[in-house]
Amino acid sequence: MSAMGDAEFLRLLKSDIDYFGRAVDRFENLIPRVCSSVQDQWRLQAQSRRNFTLELEILLEKAEQCVSASVNGGKSKTPSDSASW
Repeated sequence: MSAMGDAEFLRLLKSDIDYFGRAVDRFENLIPRVCSSVQDQWRLQAQSRRNFTLELEILLEKAEQCVSASVNGGKSKTPSDSASW
């Protein structure tokens, strides 16, 4: 991937993480406003979205490491790096 492509990917990924983080916050703020019979389901949905946001953050961290390595002279990954993927 080109440097511009890398930068665009990271920008979009950061934007997605911000979006999902804000969406979970809004979603959780609405939970008390719904009837008690659906609150548990909404809490499960909020947790699912929170987990997805966490997975995106992990992906962002890995992508930033990759981009950083390619910018710093294309250092090859060590075996321990590839095991974490």
